[in-house]
Amino acid sequence: MDSRLWMMKCLRYTDSFPIADVGLHNALKHLLRLERKPSIEKIQALAANWKGCEALATFYLWRSLYDENV
Repeated sequence: MDSRLWMMKCLRYTDSFPIADVGLHNALKHLLRLERKPSIEKIQALAANWKGCEALATFYLWRSLYDENV
């Protein structure tokens, strides 16, 4: 388990952000209808609006991979 994921799940840090997570990349690729996974720079630009809530955004993005109602 990555330390950022541990901080999100165990310590409930809402600003922890596993920016290199494959699931996060796949969710963004799907939701943004990209041909390839987004770069770290692209994700950083998108996440600029998520300050303080990066973990929550990540959970919703992960959930979007298996729940179409998200």
